[in-house]
Amino acid sequence: MTTMIALALSFLLQAKETNEFDWWANHKVGSTVKLKMEAEAQGVKILIESTHTLLELSAEKAVVEQKTTVSAAGQAQPEEVKKEEIVKGKDKNPVKIEKEGDEEIEVAGKKLKCHWIQGTQNEGTKVKFWLSKDVPGGVAKGEVSGGEIPGVLKIAAVSWEKK
Repeated sequence: MTTMIALALSFLLQAKETNEFDWWANHKVGSTVKLKMEAEAQGVKILIESTHTLLELSAEKAVVEQKTTVSAAGQAQPEEVKKEEIVKGKDKNPVKIEKEGDEEIEVAGKKLKCHWIQGTQNEGTKVKFWLSKDVPGGVAKGEVSGGEIPGVLKIAAVSWEKK
């Protein structure tokens, strides 16, 4: 399960021709997004809640704190906290885009204009992300399947605050 969590978090915010840095760069320090990820593995429901907060921003890098809680089969795990340095122009896991378009979707009770991308990441993992400049970090919604992810991992922004 730890591998699945790490993979899920690594897929987030990796999108388009720009890199993850660009999705944070148009927000100010203190901006946050709370993401909810759900999947099922061998009949066990897994819920991952992750809050991402922009701690530092310069022309070259962003520092984002991730606070993550995991619950599997109703059993909550201790919260994990880590800081990630995101360097401009360097994607960890770029998406090979196969299709893309624009669509208005509803997320957290709000209508958002999104650019969606669909493609492959990390040898056979299929991804689809709906991205919005209004959401810190960019990810409004996502779906990840294949590779080491059992079934479909569904991702949704449940709240965000722009500073």
